[in-house]
Amino acid sequence: MSVVTLVAVAVSFTACSRVPGMKPTQAVAAVATQPAPQKPQPSSAAQTAMPSLPQALPASPPLPVAAPKSDASAPKVVVSDRSQTLVIAQQTFRFVTHVQSIERTNEETVEWWELRDAKEHVVYRESYGVAFENGGFESTVWISAKSFTTKLGSGILVHGMELPSAPDSGGSVQVFGFKYVRDRYGADESLFGPFGPPIFIDGEFLEVGTDPLRPTPTSFGGVTTTVMNDVLKFRVRTGSFNIVYPVRINWITGTLEPAQRCIESTSKGQVERCSYPITVEAHRDNQLTFVRLFPEPDDGSTPKHVIVQPQSKIEYLEARMPVTWNEDAKAIYFSVNGDVWIKVRIDRQEGWIHSQEDFDAVGLLQAG
Repeated sequence: MSVVTLVAVAVSFTACSRVPGMKPTQAVAAVATQPAPQKPQPSSAAQTAMPSLPQALPASPPLPVAAPKSDASAPKVVVSDRSQTLVIAQQTFRFVTHVQSIERTNEETVEWWELRDAKEHVVYRESYGVAFENGGFESTVWISAKSFTTKLGSGILVHGMELPSAPDSGGSVQVFGFKYVRDRYGADESLFGPFGPPIFIDGEFLEVGTDPLRPTPTSFGGVTTTVMNDVLKFRVRTGSFNIVYPVRINWITGTLEPAQRCIESTSKGQVERCSYPITVEAHRDNQLTFVRLFPEPDDGSTPKHVIVQPQSKIEYLEARMPVTWNEDAKAIYFSVNGDVWIKVRIDRQEGWIHSQEDFDAVGLLQAG
């Protein structure tokens, strides 16, 4: 037994003496005192990621490290600036779009655009985020600008569209011009600017024109004349048909506003609603049916039942409904909100209908 013990001590002494730089006496002291194992000194990167554990404890499996995002989804793009000159009220403006295009494709998007005056001062700037998906743009923005002139003033229209977009979305339209109708008398640059935020359309922008239904009496030097309002015309969806909705350009205040404000008295009290031109795409059944034709757009009036035959001639005359105008610092939008009435002529009989059942009977089916 003594021999075995002496052999073990000799082996331990020999193994310790082989540690580089360590003296034999140090090795004997280490065996005798058996201090706790020293912690290894981790690198600064390891300390940041995870503190090291004593050797006496079992090592934990390393935490998974997220692989860096591959650049494979970001295609190679070409950046370019495009410029367009616009002249209104004898003043020159420059419309600049900063475009990103994917190399060797027709795919492109506008990253930002600026409207600059003749001195290259930025009058207005708008920018959009650019992101990639599956080797292409996640979404794309298209922007265009054109000048326009009406009977009362002139300005610039900036039309935008983002794809993909909601069904039947007409994008946005923003108006720039000189307020106080100064372009008639010599433009003052300080009076030029946006007439409000962009209008976002659930439908389609049609044109700039005048509103023949709403003349405005105006006094010039004691003489009252009638001035037709300049308007932007929009096709707005209602679900079963479309209306033409006018937006007034107020050249005096440099703002946009509803072209019409209408209050009507009904059996239910006063109602805010206006009449609008109507456009339809009728889909009629070849079946005999009928509608309830009201003499006025009022549930309190007594309707008559009118037969609608497959060969009946139906004319769609106008629509009457409330349209809600919503505006904040970033957007203007409007939507139909309330009871909708349509004036029709069926085989020379005129009247108003307003239920979806009657709309279906004259071929105006609910969209979507």
